[in-house]
Amino acid sequence: MSGSSVSDFCVSGSSLPRLLLLATGGTIAGRASDVISLNHYSAGVIAGEELLQSVPQLKQLAEIEVEQIANVDSADLTFAHWQRLVTRVREALAADPDLCGVVITHGTNTLEETAWLLQLLINDPRPVLLVGAMRPATALSADGPLNLFQAVQVAVSPEACGQGVLVVMDGWIHSACEVTKVATQGVGAFESPDVGPLGWVDDAGVHLTPARSDRPVPFAHLQLAEPWPQVAILHGCVEPPSALIPALLSAGVHGLVFTGTGAGQLSAHERRALEDWTGPLPLMLRANRCGSGPVHHRGQFARLGLVPAGRLSPQKARVLLLLALMAGLDRAQLADLI
Repeated sequence: MSGSSVSDFCVSGSSLPRLLLLATGGTIAGRASDVISLNHYSAGVIAGEELLQSVPQLKQLAEIEVEQIANVDSADLTFAHWQRLVTRVREALAADPDLCGVVITHGTNTLEETAWLLQLLINDPRPVLLVGAMRPATALSADGPLNLFQAVQVAVSPEACGQGVLVVMDGWIHSACEVTKVATQGVGAFESPDVGPLGWVDDAGVHLTPARSDRPVPFAHLQLAEPWPQVAILHGCVEPPSALIPALLSAGVHGLVFTGTGAGQLSAHERRALEDWTGPLPLMLRANRCGSGPVHHRGQFARLGLVPAGRLSPQKARVLLLLALMAGLDRAQLADLI
């Protein structure tokens, strides 16, 4: 899309901008037996079209086409769902230059992983936003309707163009690179540790800092292959089971992400298991369990083949490793992406 500014792709030729809404389920599409049930409900029950109709004010913002990609609790998402979603976003943006952007309704449990996946794969200046809810649609004071309205508000704004994949929750606008779910309850359950949100949205408008012009999209041309690689996450703790790492390696796992203690520390038990393994070691990343802060290079871990994950959470490190394995990257090429 060279030769055009990013704002050129955020303005529709019609009286209202056009958006594609892709629904995947989650709490935002959840239903409970009564209005005060906040914990006991079924996620992924209400169709995307019904969500759209429940917020009639959206008609003032955009012409919205709805497609149902899935309707599940996001804990039950599969690689097949991800593949369908990525393919549809790519196809929609490529086929329709007048499309203003894409909004994805999503469960909050794995929303950050899907956002990061799309960030690594979608190379287009037009907004791709994810939005969810912490309360089911049937709840008293449900947060989903306002979250959805504000996500569309951001998606049709010129300020959102060129920002990469965004997450809109509770009035805050987060980057897919930074956002994470930090609480099991409460509408303010999403944060961007260390750096904070990119901006916010309210009835006065969309408040965002200018977009970067050099946003990297390392897997923009990657065609997602089946089957997906098998990548496991290991959680650091006091004396982890000694048989776990050998069992995974014997099973032929393609990659490992270590959720290390402190700044990505592996225990003596884990280091010994890697040292004692006589076969080839898979690609491995070293993240931390603290929730914020970076993991840096350390010689003792580099010698074992472990690449520091920087500021990536374990779950985002796994997404990166999945795509790196699909792309056939080696350890040095993987390290260059972090």
